Amino acid sequence: MMCRHLLPLLPHLRRRLAGLLLLLTCLLASPVTSAARPVNIGVVMDGPWQGNQAILEMFQAEINDLLGAEFHTRFPQTALLTADWSQQGVHRNIDRLLADDSIDMILALGLLAGQDLARRGPLPKPCLAPLTVDRAAQQLPASNGSSGVFNFNYIATTSPLLRDLRLFRELVPFQHLAILVHRPYHEAIPEITRNLKRQLAETSVSLSVIPVNGAVEAALAALPEETEAVYITPLLLAEESFRQLIAGLSARGLPSFSYLGYEEVCKGVLAGAAPTTDFARLARRTALNMQRILLGENAASLPATTSLEDRLAINMATARAIGFSPAWNILNEAEQLFAEPLTATRRWSLDTVVKEAEAVNLDLAAADRKVAAGREDIRKARAGLLPHLELSATGSLIDQDRAAASFGTQAEQSLSASLELRQNLYSESTWANLDIQKQQQQARQEERRQLRLDVIQEAASAYLDVLRAKTLQTVQRNNLRVTRSNLELARTRREIGFSSPAEVYRWESQLARDRRALIDADVARTRAKIALNRILQRPLEENFTTSEQGLDDPVLLVSDPRLFAQLATPAAFARFRDFMVAQGLKASPELQRLDAAIAARRRARLAARRSFWVPDLSLQAGITHMLDETGEGVESPFSRLKGLLPVNIPEADDTSWNVGIRLSLPLFSGGTRFADLVQAERQVEGLELERKALAARMEQRIRSALHNSRASYTGIRLSREGSEAAARNLELVTDAYSRGVVSILELLDAQNADLVAEQAAANAVYDFLLDLMAVQRAIGQFDFFLGADDRENWFRHLEQFLQQATLPE
Repeated sequence: MMCRHLLPLLPHLRRRLAGLLLLLTCLLASPVTSAARPVNIGVVMDGPWQGNQAILEMFQAEINDLLGAEFHTRFPQTALLTADWSQQGVHRNIDRLLADDSIDMILALGLLAGQDLARRGPLPKPCLAPLTVDRAAQQLPASNGSSGVFNFNYIATTSPLLRDLRLFRELVPFQHLAILVHRPYHEAIPEITRNLKRQLAETSVSLSVIPVNGAVEAALAALPEETEAVYITPLLLAEESFRQLIAGLSARGLPSFSYLGYEEVCKGVLAGAAPTTDFARLARRTALNMQRILLGENAASLPATTSLEDRLAINMATARAIGFSPAWNILNEAEQLFAEPLTATRRWSLDTVVKEAEAVNLDLAAADRKVAAGREDIRKARAGLLPHLELSATGSLIDQDRAAASFGTQAEQSLSASLELRQNLYSESTWANLDIQKQQQQARQEERRQLRLDVIQEAASAYLDVLRAKTLQTVQRNNLRVTRSNLELARTRREIGFSSPAEVYRWESQLARDRRALIDADVARTRAKIALNRILQRPLEENFTTSEQGLDDPVLLVSDPRLFAQLATPAAFARFRDFMVAQGLKASPELQRLDAAIAARRRARLAARRSFWVPDLSLQAGITHMLDETGEGVESPFSRLKGLLPVNIPEADDTSWNVGIRLSLPLFSGGTRFADLVQAERQVEGLELERKALAARMEQRIRSALHNSRASYTGIRLSREGSEAAARNLELVTDAYSRGVVSILELLDAQNADLVAEQAAANAVYDFLLDLMAVQRAIGQFDFFLGADDRENWFRHLEQFLQQATLPE
């Protein structure tokens, strides 16, 4: 059978063989002047269009970049042929290039050109058709995943039309769909829309096909009244005409979906699944196939299938214009273009988050009040050492007969004023109380500093949790796209007989699980944002944006290369750990709080010892003045005798005063002083033991945190390498799966390994940053609050410590 097909090619083969013999003779007879063999490539395009040049240049660039080192690829201007959108014109141009002996290879950059090549049978020279739409509808030749036709290779993507319509129907549950198609394509290959209409009918969806040939008004007018959604294939319209089309669809409130995807979604189409990289990937695959052909492989055996990325994009401005709101599950998966701006304009970074948390934290505000109240305890304790001056007034009324019998010493009615002064000259208990209150205030301040460090760590961890959740959501979204792509690939494999329907069902089951995983990731991100808002005292569901956090952030000490020298070797890292332990124990608020408590108890012990032999000494003074006296008892009997007696009888005036010094020393108080002394001794001993235990725990905490951070820092590089290797493995296995070489289980394993590796790579950075926050909390110092001078001082102290550590004993 193959021989019969090759008979028409014999004259051409003879000519080619003669040419090859002549070339071989020349090469043997003369030295080689260039290592690159010239390869002339002819190109056929379906018809004139403003986008032809851009597509041609993309393919030329990929081919030249890949083949330039081995072959001298050329695209002769006379071999760049553009037809007139007719089958006859395309056929003539291909005939011309096939007959041209100077052309070594033909590239069909058009649907009509690829279709023409596919229907010719064996070809006299290698021909490639990278642009196809539907393998079954176009009746493209297939044999074990390749074309099976001599010198012919095409690239069939994984049913983009059906893929798009499945996604479109998930987005918009329509029953009546209109599809806009380029008229020349519709007339040349009507099987595409006919096959699509039959497949949609199985799902109870009716399809109206609207051919478009530049007249946008006519196309809009041709849309049936019952149309609920519009699918837009490549219409090759001018920019103005395309904008007119989108405006017309929006005016009718019709949702639209673009075959070309992202590029047209940006221009106003509601949604699309094809990313901007699709053409670039096809160009790269074409260049690889050309290389394999030039290196001796037959085009008929090269893979004819490829998978393209699914990357759903939604134009939210168009959605608002037509009054459409996508479902949650769709929004989780899709890239939202022109979304409404967030209601809040807050943008957080790691350093702004911790500073805001410190400023608004209620526990810190309460601790500030506690510290402020503690200052008054010191003032109250100091008051016992300062003079006490008291002014008082006394009014009294006694019965008349008692006043009369008092002989003028107590009036029936009297009013007096007194001024008293008391001054402690020395009181051991009062001085001890003042010293103890000062130490207790120091303990309160250290407790507040401890709380501040905890708040900073909590805020930093919450922010990093938000970034982690955001990154993991992106990883799950990318994995979902891979699953969708593999599902379409499985459907293609089923079409060409590589696999059974069970594989498709298996991928559909995987798709459902991955969609659920994406929803869980979205909820995790929302929970993380709510937790951060709580810490920042913001409305719990307030939106905010984040700044990505990297190791090169200047607010972190790890951004300084001087630090990495301390991690380079085990010996250097050991000395660095010793330095961090010394710094941490010195700055620890927990230890300093205990130190203050110990100092307070020691002062109480000293006071208890002195209470046995040190007396209290105080000064008291007072003055009293009688302001008024009335009634009986005002005048004494002696006043009546004044002048009658030969002696002068003294009388007290209305003012009296007194001054005294008091010295007191308790001789026996029932054993209270001895109990106070023993209690103070035991309290000091207990606190000292507690401090020793706490210091050991703090040292363990610092050293463990440093080891964790070293491991997680190393894990960043290893996880990244693992992710890159898993991605390359997935690419290879996916390609092999598309060619029927490996099973679905191998691809599932490769995809799962890629997902796990990518999650590990994403987690590695945040694991290290969280470990770094734990280190800084352990040593009682966070980078965010260090100025440039503070950082230099820190490195200077580090250098001095290391120099002392290396001095000979």
